[in-house]
Amino acid sequence: MSKWRTVMSGVPQRSILGPVLFNIFVSDMDGGIECNLSKFADNTMLSGVVDTPEEKDAIQRDLESLERWARVNRMKFNQAKCNILHVGQDNPKHGYRLGNEWIESSPEEKSLGRLVDEI
Repeated sequence: MSKWRTVMSGVPQRSILGPVLFNIFVSDMDGGIECNLSKFADNTMLSGVVDTPEEKDAIQRDLESLERWARVNRMKFNQAKCNILHVGQDNPKHGYRLGNEWIESSPEEKSLGRLVDEI
């Protein structure tokens, strides 16, 4: 049997109960979200197609909703790990905020071990 360890933050590694409890805790995170929200362990990804100003606004509303959820649940998103990946050749590359801070754009992102780029 494993030894007990103090966990300051994140998901306890090499346990079965830790990730299960974390998933139960974040299960209501996607309430009212209009776009696609993917959750895996302690990672969250919001995605959507943006061809119109209304679709851009939907993503921003979802980010605001996620920020409110985090505040209510006394959690914070790690702003340093938040990035925007603009995909497509004619992408207008809109800017988005999480809370009061603008999210940086990135030419590529790693998702579940796969590198995805903007083209």
